[in-house]
Amino acid sequence: MKKLLIAAFVGLGFAGPACAAITLQPGEWQETTTGLEDGKPVAPEVEKSCMTPEEARDATNVVKQMKDQMQKDAGQCQKFEANENGNSVTFALKCGVPQQMSFDISGVFTFISATRYTGSMKSAVAFGGRTMTQDKKIEAVRIGECRPGQSKKR
Repeated sequence: MKKLLIAAFVGLGFAGPACAAITLQPGEWQETTTGLEDGKPVAPEVEKSCMTPEEARDATNVVKQMKDQMQKDAGQCQKFEANENGNSVTFALKCGVPQQMSFDISGVFTFISATRYTGSMKSAVAFGGRTMTQDKKIEAVRIGECRPGQSKKR
């Protein structure tokens, strides 16, 4: 379950976050995620990804891709909101099937420049009578060009 949430965070971060006011530069990006899981600090996680020019231009598709992934993993999404305001995108979504598994995630991404963005996300995942919470901070920077043959996410 932890890997599923991390994958969702990474998917959101690397699906090409951008908003109308800012277009990110395509290339290799590094995202560092820090924060809490169930109220306890966790070690920072560093992910690298190759962002295509198409991904770097598409703002609303970022959150839509996260919604699509949650719907695939947890079932129907009952709530989906995404709002752009200046250089920020806020979002909230709730997906799942009651009494089985549900995701409740909200957050904001702020685009500092074409080569840097930050974000924060809070989530609660309920399954098997247990709820897991996460409170994460994300720092992402473009670190260079994609290497030939480099996969989208790694």
